Amino acid sequence: MSDRDFVLLGIKYEAAKVGGMDEASLESIGDRSRIEVGEDWESNATILRGRDAVRDEHGLPKLGGLQQGPLDDTDCRPSWRRLLRRS
Repeated sequence: MSDRDFVLLGIKYEAAKVGGMDEASLESIGDRSRIEVGEDWESNATILRGRDAVRDEHGLPKLGGLQQGPLDDTDCRPSWRRLLRRS
C-alpha cells in the first residue's frame, strides 16, 4: 500500500470514530488497518496524519501525527483534500 492509502485508512477510522460508529465497526476498521499496516498501525505517522486531518476538520486536538503548518492562506479546500494533495 502507498502512503496515500495509509492516510485514507486513518481518515476512515477517525471519521467513523468522530461520527459515533459502534465499537464493533470501529474494531473492524482497526483490524483491516492492522492487516494492511501492521500491529503498530495506531502509532503509524501516516495513519495519524489522516486521523489528525479529520480531527482538525472537527476542531479536535491532534493525536500527535506529523505537525505541519498551513500550505498557504489562499488554499480554501478542506483539510483532507489538501492532505491528499501533499502525498
